[in-house]
Amino acid sequence: MLTANLAEHGRPSVPLGHPAINPQVFLGRAAVSKFSHEPQRDRLCVLVAAGLGFKKCYSIKRWQRRSVGVEQDVEAPVSKSFSTEDALPPRVDFNWEKQWYPILPEDMLRTSGPEPIRLLGRDLVLWKDSAGKWRCTDGICPHRLAPLAHGRVTSEGQLMCRFHGWTFNGDGSCVKVPMAEGDATAEAKLVGAACSKLRTYPTRSVKGLIFVWPHSESWDEASKKEPFVAEELAESPNWSVFDAPASWRVWLEQSWDPSHAPFLHQYALPNFAPELAYAMEPFEVEDLGDDGLSARHGGYMQSNKGMKAYRRFGPPCANSTSYVYPDGRTIGFNFYFVPTEPGKVRQITTSYFVPAPTDKGDDNGLSGNMMQMSKVVLKGRTVGGIDKERVSFASAVKSRIKKRWPKLDQIERGLKSWKLMQGLIGDQDNTILSFQDSVGLRAVQSGRFREPRSSQKFGGPPTEYLLETNADELVSRFDSWVAARGGGPFGFGREENQTGFSGVFDRWEAHTRFSKDAQAALAFLSGTADFLESRVVPACAVVAALCMTCGLTRISGLPTLAAAAGIFAKSRLRKHAQGFLSGLPPGPGLPLRKLWE
Repeated sequence: MLTANLAEHGRPSVPLGHPAINPQVFLGRAAVSKFSHEPQRDRLCVLVAAGLGFKKCYSIKRWQRRSVGVEQDVEAPVSKSFSTEDALPPRVDFNWEKQWYPILPEDMLRTSGPEPIRLLGRDLVLWKDSAGKWRCTDGICPHRLAPLAHGRVTSEGQLMCRFHGWTFNGDGSCVKVPMAEGDATAEAKLVGAACSKLRTYPTRSVKGLIFVWPHSESWDEASKKEPFVAEELAESPNWSVFDAPASWRVWLEQSWDPSHAPFLHQYALPNFAPELAYAMEPFEVEDLGDDGLSARHGGYMQSNKGMKAYRRFGPPCANSTSYVYPDGRTIGFNFYFVPTEPGKVRQITTSYFVPAPTDKGDDNGLSGNMMQMSKVVLKGRTVGGIDKERVSFASAVKSRIKKRWPKLDQIERGLKSWKLMQGLIGDQDNTILSFQDSVGLRAVQSGRFREPRSSQKFGGPPTEYLLETNADELVSRFDSWVAARGGGPFGFGREENQTGFSGVFDRWEAHTRFSKDAQAALAFLSGTADFLESRVVPACAVVAALCMTCGLTRISGLPTLAAAAGIFAKSRLRKHAQGFLSGLPPGPGLPLRKLWE
């Protein structure tokens, strides 16, 4: 196979046509025509251009083309903000599997599992052994390839397959094959054998999150590296989890672009409207090498002028952001965009608040800012502080009920997640990013829309976007950082979005199927609606009919009114229950979600 020798850059030879550096995959076919007309030279030139990375990952002064006896320099724009001294070739030694990825909050997991998980396109299973340690193994039984997530954890803390009872210990070794008992030959071939052993992966619990290291042969390396978690977070934050139908790349890019908020999230957040946006000042970006990026920037609309934002990209998938307001109040967010499979991510998020040193009152220009949390931010208080202030008779009654019915807490948390799911923000994001991922990027990569191009403002390798404003800087820097490390978890151009728009409004797949709180709330709403429909409404109707028969016309109005109220309540409860399954309005009527009205 023809190879391009990159030894002059200190890297091994790479086969041309390898999917990670295939120019027709990464740059689009149209980009090839920009170079020499000789096929061999074309492939070599685009290979170097597509893969070229930088120590600072920010700018490039020249794209240098080398081929058989030919050397040319092609001028490219230089970033105004960063030096070009330390240009380096791609970091092919950066391994996206040798990273800690968050999977789920521990309180969302079943008592001992097994819990199915998808990570980097693989089917894995998470379960707890007899010592109380979470184990992660391949999710496919080696016998007949059944899903181990449908099995059970035995009293000995071992994982048993539901299909034929094959059982595995925490090290992945098969310890029991029921149909081989009494057959010494079969047992010798299967029990404890390499052919029946599951691969195992390191796990760790930090800040209430379970992390998995999806590389089965680097346990020592995993033990020396800490998962990325923001230091400001409490020991057990309140995490929310949603699966989204767009790629790891576009979700992280979106999280580095605050300027989209007043445009995309109009009607979803107070004070968010296009006419309130203003042009951003340049970012201050620092390359942290394999530890990611950090950035600082100012406000982007009228309601957060004077704000200072601090963002940190922690590989492989974290964005830690804090907004510091002029009076010292801080609101922070920790986002994970976990690449579960090509075209899909799992969003795991939480937030925190730091009150202002003194309460300067409400008239400070920050009203309605950041996801309707203005009451917290304006008063300089934490959510916990507000809860303490709102102790009332109703709260006292609820507290007594919770003591007798502990599941009420779970239902209450589930109903809060329902409110979050009904918000416009997630659907607005999903609608735009799904199109960008499944249609927009593919149109440029295939050459149907236009050729990829390097940013004239920030430099870097060719990209599908036009990144020429200050607000685009962190997206450009992030894309350069990723390009210098192989193009991300799935490589260049290999993260095909197979779902398109089908999962945008699917609440069951996005959240409810793995949230015990949401399932408890759904069961409560459905059960209450069924009770009203089958018991309360018929009973009230019977009482009303008896009153009418006995001539008690005035009294009959009460049970009739109760029956009508029961019918109305039942319909409202069913509508709320539907919200745990789909974001589209229930029938009758058109299944349309109004996002910008």
